[in-house]
Amino acid sequence: MITFDIIIFISSIIFGVSLYWMEAKSNGLYRAINKLTHSKELQMKPENKKGFFVNQEFVPRLIYVNLIFIIAVLFFLLLPFSIRAEYYVSAVVGTLIGVYLGGFVVKVKDGSEDIFDKVVDTGKEIIDDIKTKGQEAADSFSSENNPEETTESAPTKEEEAPKKSARERLKDKGLLK
Repeated sequence: MITFDIIIFISSIIFGVSLYWMEAKSNGLYRAINKLTHSKELQMKPENKKGFFVNQEFVPRLIYVNLIFIIAVLFFLLLPFSIRAEYYVSAVVGTLIGVYLGGFVVKVKDGSEDIFDKVVDTGKEIIDDIKTKGQEAADSFSSENNPEETTESAPTKEEEAPKKSARERLKDKGLLK
């Protein structure tokens, strides 16, 4: 019978991880119950990720896990075989361990994605810097070899646009006569 107890314990850990993972993706059931039980002013904000297991303290998690297994035990009481109390305890403890393990996995996954995004952005910046500095080096190298081309092809500032005097600019704005 110890092997059956170990099987229940391991499967309840997996059940706890899956509960946390599903609720971390979408807390629709908790949000629906929150809408039924709270007034409009006290309802959850859309950006709030709180659920039955996500962002909860130990005691509410323990209560929710016990409620799940009490409902399961009541269902199994309708069936013609009996359930021993040690299976209930190992299922509750395993599910709580699984919930905390799932929370750890989700936090590590989110943190690693942020680190990966930072590394990719830094790599892109380094590549852009190499491209621009390489282009500048190539331009300076070509201008050192052919100084006549750079002076002939570069227009001076005076040729680009003749500047108006301050008096003419004020006249254009209508501030002077």
